[in-house]
Amino acid sequence: MNTNFKKAVSIICAVLMLIPFILTASASYEAPFDNSFYYEEGAYTLHYRVFKAENEKAKVLMIHGFGCSTSTWQPIAKQLVDDGYTCVLVDLPGFGYSTRETEVADEDYRVREELVINLMKSIAPIKEWHIAGHSMGGGVSMNIACLAPEIKSLMLFCPCPIASMEGAMGDMMSSKIMGVMANFIFEHLTKVTPLLRLVALMAFMDFDFTMDYDLSLFSAPLQIHNTGYSNMITSAKAMPNDFTEISALKMPVLLVQADKDLVLTDAMKTQVDEAFPNAEKHTVSGGGHLCIENHDEELAKIIDEFIG
Repeated sequence: MNTNFKKAVSIICAVLMLIPFILTASASYEAPFDNSFYYEEGAYTLHYRVFKAENEKAKVLMIHGFGCSTSTWQPIAKQLVDDGYTCVLVDLPGFGYSTRETEVADEDYRVREELVINLMKSIAPIKEWHIAGHSMGGGVSMNIACLAPEIKSLMLFCPCPIASMEGAMGDMMSSKIMGVMANFIFEHLTKVTPLLRLVALMAFMDFDFTMDYDLSLFSAPLQIHNTGYSNMITSAKAMPNDFTEISALKMPVLLVQADKDLVLTDAMKTQVDEAFPNAEKHTVSGGGHLCIENHDEELAKIIDEFIG
């Protein structure tokens, strides 16, 4: 009896110790919004949200930037849906409420651009889609346009080119040491409200908007366990932009930059600008890197005029 009792206590203790990890893992897959959906492929689960227009005149797939999620596109999606645009906002692997790359074995790894293309195809033919990408999502969107040139248009907002991380750099980025450091930053420093508010101010370049902003929209997905480590793996394995191929794209392109962007360097802006000499170009006056949130009315109008 004494031996059995000890075994029972050991099992109960083990289960109790696992509960936090079970809850953390499942948090990634609970529907966080009333318009949340999931696309499953292999070891991946992509979270996406649908803002469905009643009298649809176009479909727009929206891709967020590094450290962000579907919430960054929500303000513009709410503007566009009333004008007849069905907007699909997707969380890339490692972000928002999608699969963390730490959950995926090397042999099950999928290129995120192909996952997004397959998600789009699961909803409607690829030729029906317009694609909008912000920051890192702009780099991903350019890759998608190369892989699926039949899309209707490409819209880039403060796009960040994606560089290759091969060899020692890639190994270092995806190492467990970097993972532990990144997890600490994402899971703990995002709970320091003054620090997070300062980061938001630098992103929005709008004091009043930043002070009223619900920081949990940004911090909650980042605090999901292994988000930091997953981001390091994703960055190390990311498909780099081939600007020779990108400059040969034929679909209509909208390129939007912000004059107070503290993230993109002049060289980054020039690289994208020169790749699209015939693009329709706009500059958001007073806009920071995350201008898609606090300049939503202005940008929704630009998108409507560009597509319409």
